[in-house]
This record gives sequence, structure tokens and C-alpha cells, in this order.
Amino acid sequence: MFARVVLVLFLPLCFAKSADVTFKNVTFRGYSLYTEKFKKTIQSSNSLIDHLPETPFDKIEFIDQDIPVLYKGSLADLDDLDELTMENCGISEIQPGALKNVPGLRRLSLKGNKIEEIKEGVFNDLDISTLDLSLNLIKTIHSNAFNDMPNLLNIQLADNQIDRWDKNWFKNTPLLTRVSMQNNSISSLPNDAFKNLVGKKQFGKLKLTINLVLSYNKINKIEPKAFSGLTEINNLWLDNNQLEEFEDGLLEGVDVKDLRLNKNNIRCLDGDLSKIIKAETTHLDSNPFDCECLGNIKEWAKENDKLIEIFFSDMDCSAQRIKTKLVALEKRLKEIKDQDNDIEVAEGKPSTYPLK
Repeated sequence: MFARVVLVLFLPLCFAKSADVTFKNVTFRGYSLYTEKFKKTIQSSNSLIDHLPETPFDKIEFIDQDIPVLYKGSLADLDDLDELTMENCGISEIQPGALKNVPGLRRLSLKGNKIEEIKEGVFNDLDISTLDLSLNLIKTIHSNAFNDMPNLLNIQLADNQIDRWDKNWFKNTPLLTRVSMQNNSISSLPNDAFKNLVGKKQFGKLKLTINLVLSYNKINKIEPKAFSGLTEINNLWLDNNQLEEFEDGLLEGVDVKDLRLNKNNIRCLDGDLSKIIKAETTHLDSNPFDCECLGNIKEWAKENDKLIEIFFSDMDCSAQRIKTKLVALEKRLKEIKDQDNDIEVAEGKPSTYPLK
């Protein structure tokens, strides 16, 4: 009977879910106006707020700690927090609800962790202006993961494993003007890729202009209406991709300040150059240009007072022209030598050149 009672009491303990604990023997620092105010270690807890001192602070920093999962509620109710940094902490998962009731949070850095997926409900409705998720292992981002972020200005997603662009990202992010997605594996940009970035952007009286950084991806295809709806782009960086062409209708209706197409696989720009080379500066260098085509581009840019960057490509074509002239000169010299030899043989004179 006693054994049966013990078993009945023990079974619930076996099947009970262990409490989620985010912080286990981790150390963090608090700052106010860039000055360190405190340093504390949490032995075991799922709530950061329970371990904060009365000392005023505006920034919390976790660096090089071991925090595999940010569980629901772990970073909740931090009313006075302006900046939160959790870098190189081995974070692999962020549960929806981990960040909750953080009304003053302006900057969030989760750089250098091991995050593989961004779920819906993690960042939605946060008032942050800068989100840094660079140098993670992100491959999957839910279509709604970055929606409803009314104050988001800058998102950093560089150095991840993202292989597709989702045109449904960034709905209701009216201030978003910088998307940094370099060093990923994106292969194409779909039609209406940036539809949720369309519209006038202004912060107070300051006019904001979109910056799209897509350098060092694997982009080989841009659909004809990829940039549809956009009217102005400050920096459009598509360098170090795998583009073989850039159609003349891609930027129809879009004013661009700086366009980078350097280090792709472009051999020629076909079509109406006035619709392609329309930026204040267009970087075309280090593409495998057909030299005749490059010459036409140079001439057109000069006639239309457009700034293009083609230094190394131009040098390659100059080197090819010099090589062609040298080969032709060598051929001509050989012909002259052969003619001299033929004349001397006909006149019975000893040849000054060895016959080959």
C-alpha cells in the first residue's frame, strides 16, 4: 500500500514539465549615459527584471554568455530600458513573448548568436528603431515576422543564410529606410519585392530615403516589377552577385542616387542606357564586359554627363587592345622578315636572318 502511494505521488513529478529558465549563471552589465553603473550575475531565473537593482540605467548588456533560449517573458516589463545588447551568447531560439512590455526600447542587438529562425510574434509591435540580427545562422523568416513595427528605421540581417526574399515582409513599418541583407544566399528578387516599403517616409521634419543593401548574395534574376511602387532609393547595392543582365525597365519611375552593379557577370547593358544609368553614380566595375559594349557605355556616359565607375574593366579592355596590337605588330614583323629572306635568297645573298 505504501509503495502504491509513493508511486502515485511520484508519477506527476516525472511527467511535470520543468520550469523554463533563460538565465543560468550569466553575467550582465547596466549602463547609464554610456557609463557602467552595475554588474550582476544571475544564478537561475527566467526573469531579468527580478535581478535589476534600483540604480537608474538605460542600457543592459550581455556579452559572451551562455543563453541558448530566450523563453517567453524572460525580457518582459523593462519600462526604462532604451538599449538591449545580447551578443555572442549562443542564442539559438527566441520564443514569441520573450520581449514584452518594453515601451522604451529603441535599439536591440542580437548579433553573433546561433539563431536559425525568426518566428512571428517575437518582434511584432515592438517600438524599436534599430534591430541587429547580423552574424547569426538565420535561414527561415516567417512572412509576418517583421510586421507592425511602427518605429523601425534600420534592420541588419547581414551574414546569415537567408536564401529567399519574401515580398510580404515589413508590412506596417512606415519608417523603415535601411535594409542590410549582404552576405546571404538570396538568388532572386520577385515582382513587388519591396511593396511594403512604398510610400513617403518622414521622421518629424526629416525626409527619409530607402537604402537597400543586397551585396554579396547569389542574385541572378530580378523580376521586371521588383522595384515597382518605389520612387526614390538612396543606395541600391547589388554588387558581388551573379547578375548577367540589368533590364532597362527595372528602375522605371525610380530615382537612384548610388547604384552598385560591380562584380557581377554582366557582359553588356542592352537597351536604353538612359533607363539603366540613371543614378548619380553607377558602379559597373569588375564585370566581364564585352569591350565594344563598354566603349559604347563610356561614350554614352560622357555625352550625357553621367558618372560611371569602370576603372578596372576599362583597364582590362585597354590591356586587351594593347595585346591585340602587339600580336598584330609581331605578325607584321615576321612577315617583313620573311619578305627580306625571300629577297636575299632570290639575289643570292646570305641571309641575315635564320630561316625557320
